Amino acid sequence: MRFLLFVILLVSTAIASAQTRVEVYPDDRMMWSDMLLHAENGVVREGRDWRGQVLWTTQPEKIFAGYSTSAFDLAYSVWEGQLIQGDSHFSDAILYTAEVRGDELQVFIGDSSFPLDLVYTVRPHPLDEGTFGLYKEDSISAFDRICVFRGMPAPAELYALLLAQGLL
Repeated sequence: MRFLLFVILLVSTAIASAQTRVEVYPDDRMMWSDMLLHAENGVVREGRDWRGQVLWTTQPEKIFAGYSTSAFDLAYSVWEGQLIQGDSHFSDAILYTAEVRGDELQVFIGDSSFPLDLVYTVRPHPLDEGTFGLYKEDSISAFDRICVFRGMPAPAELYALLLAQGLL
């Protein structure tokens, strides 16, 4: 009996630690009152707390419109870093592709990884561990930074956060 309780406690602790919060700020000051969006437990909301409007609900490979996990509300799928319209299996439904290059994550249009198709780059903040900046194309300029993430989103959360800001 004790062994079973220990296993349940271990599994629930692992699940709780895997469900992290990702916060989106307009700049690296990261003022609590300026938070644009946050993703927690697969739910992307406006603002900084639970009262914000739910824009997207994510699962590891799916993005649903609003607060739903119904097949009728499935908007996008995420397979191998690619954002796919609905649950299509055709290559023309691939909208964006995310690819890790070194310590950066780059987002390309379509199923390409060609440098001219690069739209955004997510790179770690040089002075603040656990903070990442979203930049236009492959820029490193602070003037080309679009927003700042506190915490690294999972692929489906990243796409949902970008969709919520109107960036995709």
